[in-house]
Amino acid sequence: MTRRIPFFFIFFALPVWSVNDQTLNATATQIRIQVVNGCLLNSSATNGVNVGTLNFGSIYATNSVTEVSTSVGSGSIQLRCTPGTTAKITLGAGLYGTGVNNRRMRLTTGSSLLTYQLYTSAARTTVWDDVTGVSILLNDDLTKTFPVYGRVPVQATPVHGNYSDQVLVTLSY
Repeated sequence: MTRRIPFFFIFFALPVWSVNDQTLNATATQIRIQVVNGCLLNSSATNGVNVGTLNFGSIYATNSVTEVSTSVGSGSIQLRCTPGTTAKITLGAGLYGTGVNNRRMRLTTGSSLLTYQLYTSAARTTVWDDVTGVSILLNDDLTKTFPVYGRVPVQATPVHGNYSDQVLVTLSY
């Protein structure tokens, strides 16, 4: 009698490397970015940025013209935009004036007013207004600084005290 003994072969598939390995090329992963127009006003991209103070200092009379200008960190407007962006900076009338051609500071502890004006250049020939403003084409991504030039004209000397105003700076691009 012949007995049959079952015999099983077990095969394992193991990776085999050889000199003739093949490389499978998948579709390339796409890498994308969109650069859009954007600007930073005094290093911030948010609303409500404080650009500083234009300080006329202390005077005892307004019988002569007082002129000041801002500097970096003290009221100058700093702008950095995507290259190729045209930006416009306008300055509002302030809280107490009746328009950009009639800006006024008010006594902090009263109602007395003191007339002043803001200009786009040291020559003080062009009022920095809320329509035309200052426009510039930015060709690089470097920060540009725009000083604000102020003048308190000759006028009747108001009562003594601290006078102030707040002017809205608007950036459009």
